[in-house]
Amino acid sequence: MKFLKSLLLCFLFFGLGNFKAQKIENVSNEEQSRFIFVENFQKLLIEKYAGKRSQINFKNAKLTDLKIQYLKNTNLLAPENNSNLKILADYTHLSFYPNITAIILKNHPFFQTKISDEEKQKYNELFLEIAKQIPNETYIELSKITDEINRDKFALTIPYRFEIFQDLFDENARKRIDIINFLLWNVN
Repeated sequence: MKFLKSLLLCFLFFGLGNFKAQKIENVSNEEQSRFIFVENFQKLLIEKYAGKRSQINFKNAKLTDLKIQYLKNTNLLAPENNSNLKILADYTHLSFYPNITAIILKNHPFFQTKISDEEKQKYNELFLEIAKQIPNETYIELSKITDEINRDKFALTIPYRFEIFQDLFDENARKRIDIINFLLWNVN
């Protein structure tokens, strides 16, 4: 798993660097903006949140299983070639920092088949079960961290007007998913 993470980080840093160095003429402003956003968001996460990430000590077998499912679904998003730069940028972004709404619940526009209501309910119950196992003081700390990440992420998206794949109206469900996203980022 650590090898895959190292490989992904190499791709992110060197792949994005190559993209910027090539200055492809056919790249739209939106595609360029997406890659700039991804690069800035990754840099922000590493510089500002990597230390906080290592301070959180929460292990859970169901969270590990969810991470495995997340990685499988993320691989479905991987473009076969680099011709669709929007999908490549999204894949790069979602491979680095999890978004279970986009990948597990298959709300990303790439997924042709959406999950059933029953399956969605099953995952929501799993998310609730994981959240209930987090100690209160840890949950409060995670809540503060994810609020900060969301503010920083929103600030990065303003110039580009990107979709943020959170279409949840229930504030408690959104908070639970934000926390699980952060915890998944922590799972090796």
